Amino acid sequence: MPAVPISNNGTTFYNPNNCFTFNQVVGASIVQLSSYPCAEITIVNKTGNNVLIFDNGNSAAGNGFLLSNNDQFTFRGLTNSSVVSASATSTGSIYCRTQYYSINAHTAI
Repeated sequence: MPAVPISNNGTTFYNPNNCFTFNQVVGASIVQLSSYPCAEITIVNKTGNNVLIFDNGNSAAGNGFLLSNNDQFTFRGLTNSSVVSASATSTGSIYCRTQYYSINAHTAI
């Protein structure tokens, strides 16, 4: 049985789990989130008010995911954080963490 790789060097397996953490100011206008390749994003609302989260250009208020102040939620099934947008009832910051799914081994092509 071959040895299990302990690094990305010299192996056909690699770990694409590049994570990025950022905060973004949102207000009454819908704002597209910063662009990072990812499979999921966790958003923490610290605006002091409600935030509506949208994806894939579905910006009608009825399509928004309501995230109350101090709540967080992980949105999955993404290819990039820029497909997510947000608006808030008052200007404030949301905090975001992007990542690929855990334990997602890929083979190099």
